[in-house]
Amino acid sequence: MRRTVLPVLLFVPLALLVLGGCASSQSRIPGAPGGQNVPSSKRAPGELPGDETIKNPEVAYNMALEFAGQQSMEAAHHYIELAMKLRPDAKYSYTEGLFYLSEARYKEALANFQRSLDQGPGTQDNRLAVLNAMGVCYKELGQDEEALAKFREVVNSPGLFSRYESYYNMGVIYMGQKKNLDAEAVFMKVVDENPGYYKAYDKLGILEAAREDWAGAAASFKKALDILTQDYGATQSDGAEVYCNYGEALYREKLYPQSRDALLQVLKIAPESPYGKRAKEILAQFGGS
Repeated sequence: MRRTVLPVLLFVPLALLVLGGCASSQSRIPGAPGGQNVPSSKRAPGELPGDETIKNPEVAYNMALEFAGQQSMEAAHHYIELAMKLRPDAKYSYTEGLFYLSEARYKEALANFQRSLDQGPGTQDNRLAVLNAMGVCYKELGQDEEALAKFREVVNSPGLFSRYESYYNMGVIYMGQKKNLDAEAVFMKVVDENPGYYKAYDKLGILEAAREDWAGAAASFKKALDILTQDYGATQSDGAEVYCNYGEALYREKLYPQSRDALLQVLKIAPESPYGKRAKEILAQFGGS
C-alpha cells in the first residue's frame, strides 16, 4: 500500500486553540467545547449553538479547529464554513480542504485548495503548502501525473518551505511506476532534508533489496529502526514492516541469529499481520517459530 505524507498546516498551529486567545474573548461561546450551558434563541436550519453570537470569523475559525481536534468533524466543517461566510479568506479555504483531506474526501479537498490559491494564500511558503496538499489529493485519487506536477512545482520553487514531504510522495509514485532510479534519487533528497524521517530509509532499503544489495538494504533498514524505535506510536504502526524487512535482509546475508531476533520483534508487534506471516515463513526456514 502506498503511504502518503500529509501536508503540514502552515497557516495555523496544529495544537488546539482555546477561545480565550481569540478575537472576542469576553466569554466562551455557548455550545462550544467548554462553553456556557445556557439556552439559545431559536435558530435557522443548519445553525448550531453560538452561531447567533459569532460576528468575527477568527472566532468561528478557532472553534472549527477545536472541534476538529475532538474529531467532531461535522461541527468543524460548520464553523469553518461560517468563518468563510463571514470573510472569504485563503486560510479558511485551506483549513476546510485539510478537514476534507483528513476524511479522504479528496475531490472536495481539491476544490477548497484551489479556492485558497485563487484567493491568494499570502506567503510563498503558504502557496507551496497548498500545492503540496493538492499533490496529495491527486496521488490518492490515482492521478499520478497531476500529483507529480504539483510536487515538482513545490520542490523546484524557492522558499523556506520543507520539501521532504513532496520528495517522499514523489518517490512512492515512482516506486509504483517501477522507476526505481528516480525513486531512489528523491528518497535520498528526503533523508538529506530530514535525516530523522525513518520511512525514507525503509523505502531506500526496499529499493536496495530489489537489486539484491542485501547488505545495503540491511543498513538502511537498521537506520530506519534506530529512529523508529524511539517512538512507541511509530513502532506500533510501522515497526512490524521495518523489522520484517530488516530480518529478511539479514537472513539473505546469512546472519541468522540477528535475523531471528528481528523477525521475533515482528511477532511481538503484529503476529497476525502480513508481515507476521512473512516473518513466520522465514523463521521456519531455519527452525524458528
